[in-house]
Parts: sequence; structure tokens; C-alpha cells
Amino acid sequence: DIDRAAATVQERSGFAVDWTAAWSDRFEAWDGVAPLAADQAVVTALKNNRQIRAEVESIAVGRADLVQAGLLPNPVLSLTLRFPFDPVSGGSFVGAPAGHTLTALWLRDGKIKAADTRLNAAVLDVSDKALRLVADVKGSHSKIVYGQRSVTITETSIHAAKQLVGKLEQQQQAGAATQLAVNRTRQQVGTLEEELRRQRRELAKERRRLLELMGFASAPDAWTAADAGPDDQADHEPAPPSAITEDVVIRLVGTQRLDVAASRALAEASTLDLSVEERNRLKDLGLGVDIERDVDGKKTIGPTLDMPIPIFDTNQAQIAKAGSLARAALATYEAILQKGILGARTAFIDATQAAAAADEFRHNTLGGREDLSQRLHFNEQNAGAAFQAGEITLIDWLDVLRERQSALQTLNDLRLDAALARIELEYAVGGRLIPPPSPAPAPPDTPSPLDSAGSTP
Repeated sequence: DIDRAAATVQERSGFAVDWTAAWSDRFEAWDGVAPLAADQAVVTALKNNRQIRAEVESIAVGRADLVQAGLLPNPVLSLTLRFPFDPVSGGSFVGAPAGHTLTALWLRDGKIKAADTRLNAAVLDVSDKALRLVADVKGSHSKIVYGQRSVTITETSIHAAKQLVGKLEQQQQAGAATQLAVNRTRQQVGTLEEELRRQRRELAKERRRLLELMGFASAPDAWTAADAGPDDQADHEPAPPSAITEDVVIRLVGTQRLDVAASRALAEASTLDLSVEERNRLKDLGLGVDIERDVDGKKTIGPTLDMPIPIFDTNQAQIAKAGSLARAALATYEAILQKGILGARTAFIDATQAAAAADEFRHNTLGGREDLSQRLHFNEQNAGAAFQAGEITLIDWLDVLRERQSALQTLNDLRLDAALARIELEYAVGGRLIPPPSPAPAPPDTPSPLDSAGSTP
């Protein structure tokens, strides 16, 4: 069953996992120093994250419950030994009745089905939590990658701004610039340096969060996330496939999302529990055999039947309770389905609009793929040429640098939003952005087992 959950995770995420092996006390897929790739982070987290390993144990618990449900209760052997008050007029009496509860025989099948359904729900639930972990690790790795890019952008801007400050100070010494202009440029540098400190602080915290997700919260953070580089070679920013529409997303929630499937299985198990209680009106009905030896040494043997008289307890309370739990489980399933649909639709909006926003900003503001790099730098180069020609001041040049830095940071933030939104959309539809097959015609309506649940007393 654990292997079945691992296979489900691999099918949905593309990452193999072995939960039958103990977690490791050292890095295996990564040496802890080299740039960390997203795949290495996910593989390490799936094996070593303690929370997911704790969840895996619920599958073993479900298997044990299934085995227990298939076991009949042990037969009961009683020994009776009676001594007479008057040894002269009587002798000792010995009896050995043995019996077995018959009720368990016709309840066994229903209990097995309910336990098997709950085991399947546990497998689905663990698989869903593993996919949630995969999404969290991918998202954290993306935040580190784009955080590193932000740091690089700010460091480059600080270096260029300091060079301009030096030139402005030279102008001041020559009497061509005022102290106010020098203070203004220094303030710009100070603002950039404070932004850099904030970026580094957030980056350091995100590295530690990713280490905790990977199961190594105390490991050193002197590493970087492997960065494939900006997607400047593509015509457009990555977006969900065109076949993934909002209607398709809604269908994927019902057919592919694992937490919805797990809650549906629990609702089915609760319905089976109700069926068991309805067949358990005669509790403790038993059949056995009794062997006795009387005072004369004669032995007798015969059957025994233990039948409760349903006067006070007809199991109606337990039937009503099971019916309420079944209806509650059905309502919980519907609630999880509704919440899943909302989450998927929201993720779809975020993914499509975030990708569109990054694409629009890149093409309309920064010039698109062909001249992206040139467009990002031409204002700075032109500003330098304009300054040499005496057309602008160093303050104007500094403003151009600040605008360039702001544009780069905006594009970086938009790309991060698009990457995180796509990761969340993949989880929201069950791990794969693949359109489901067209639904088959619905069969005729059949009565639901919950129809016989009765009303709440």
C-alpha cells in the first residue's frame, strides 16, 4: 500500500520516492554545497521530510485495520466446576461449554469493505500531502532563485550608482555641483543598500525554510539555488497550456485531485458502516456446544444458543448515529470538492493572468525577446552619452539607473508570481496539467445508500 502511494506520487509529479527505507541523516541527492536544483530539493524532501513520513504510517495503520476487520472473534471456552454443600448426598459437577458469536459472520464482509475503503482513503490522503510537499518545495526553490536575481539586480545598481556618486563628488570639488546634489545621490545609494539588506534577509529565511522542508533544518545555508537563467530565449512567458481552460480545471478537480478522492472514499466507508449497524440488530447472538458430567459420572453433550432479547437495545441509536456520520461524511466530501474547485479556479486565474502580466510588461515596457538585453541597457548607455555631451546632469543619469533597476525588479517579481501560480495550479488540479477525457454519459440514477440512513433522532 505504501508502494501504491509512492507510485501515485511519481505518476502525478514525476519524482520517484521510496518510503520503505529510513530517512537519511545526510544529504544524498545533493552535497549541501553545490547549487541546489529543484529536482534535488524535491527528491530529498520526499524522503526526509518528517511530517510526510509520519503521514505514511497512517497507511500501515489502515492495513492493520483491514486485517483486523477480516478476523473473526475467538471462540469462548468456559469451565464450570461445582461442589455440593453435603458431600454425602451429592458429588461434584463439571461443565465445559464452548461458544462462538454468530453475529460476526454476517458483519464480516461489511467491515472488510469499510476498512478497505478507509485504507484506500489513507493512500490517497498521503499521496495528496506528498504532492502538497512537492508544490511547497518547488515554490520555495523558485523564491530563492528569483530572490538571487533580485539581489544581483540591486548589487549592479548600487555599483553603478556609487560610480556616479564618485563623479558627482569630483564635480563638487571642481565647483560644478552642489552639496545638495551629492547628498541626494548618496541618499539614493543608501536606499538601494537598505533594499539589498532586506532582499538578503528574505533570501536567507527562505533558504532555511527550504532546508526544513527537505528534512535538514540545521544544515548550513552557504549555498545557492541552481538558476537556469531568465526565459529570455522564449517568445512569451510560460503560461498554462491552451487546452487548460477554466471548465477543464473544474473537471480535473473532480477526476484527478487526490484530497477530493480521499474524502469521497471516507464517505463510502461511512455508508458501509451504516450498513453494518443495520445488520447488527441481534448483538451477541452465539452458538456453541456444552459438555457436562453429573454427580453420577454420566456425560452429556449438546448445543447451546445464546440469543439476546431485543427489549431495551435494538441498536436503533447506533443506526441513527451511523446515519448521521454517513451524512456528515457526504457533506464533508461535498465541502472539500467545493473548496477544491474554488482553489483550482483561483489558481487558474492567478496562473493565466500572472503569465500575461509578465509577458505584457516584458514586451510592451522592455521590448520583447529580440532586444530585451539591449533595451534594458540602452537607456543607461544613452544617458552616459548624453552626459558627456552636456545634455543631462549626473542626477538625471542617476534617475535613469533607478528606473532601469525598478523595471528589472518589476519584471523579476512578475516572473516569480507567474512561476508560483503555475506550481499552485498544478497542485490544485491533482499534479498534472493534462486535460481529462470527455465524460461518459451518466448512468440512470440509482438510490443512494444514504437514503436508508433514517432521520436524526
